[in-house]
Amino acid sequence: MRSFSESLGVRLENNPDFFAFKSELFGIDQARELKLLSTRKSFGSVDSAKHGKKIFLITPTRLTLEAQNALLKTFEDPLPDTFFFLSVRAEGMVIPTLISRMQIIRLGGDNFSESTEARKFLSLSIKERLIFTKEFADKEKNLPVFLDNLLFFLRKQDGKIISLERVYNVRRIVDDSFVAPRLVLEHLSLVL
Repeated sequence: MRSFSESLGVRLENNPDFFAFKSELFGIDQARELKLLSTRKSFGSVDSAKHGKKIFLITPTRLTLEAQNALLKTFEDPLPDTFFFLSVRAEGMVIPTLISRMQIIRLGGDNFSESTEARKFLSLSIKERLIFTKEFADKEKNLPVFLDNLLFFLRKQDGKIISLERVYNVRRIVDDSFVAPRLVLEHLSLVL
């Protein structure tokens, strides 16, 4: 991020045109705030009299469906010299229509550590998956992270399109409503 901004001639430190959205959850309120900030006039370049560039860095742990839908128009038609960076753990967190409005940069794709739990889950029998599910829920582990790792692992396997779609559909609703992890994993235990 820093090297890209420097190539644009933009300093990030103490820059009123740099906005970082670093939160656990990026929801509809944050999407509306980003849209409002992106339409405001730039303060100008810190180093020169040229027109300033606005940079938005969004690094959520979770990204709601409503927020993504709200970002569609903002990402599709940005104002001149406005740049948006959305950094997520897994591409599966982002809806395809929003992805279509972005340039994708994958960092460390081959070095990404796959979840051993996700791999283990897929190799278990249905009975063993149900036991795994109970233990997962009892330990209150992070369901979105587990599902992201499951998506990553399934993408690497050929012929797993139906399984990938099922996990993706479940993953999309996990951030947008309260769902019991045990019920979600029991469902996946049976349909995968």
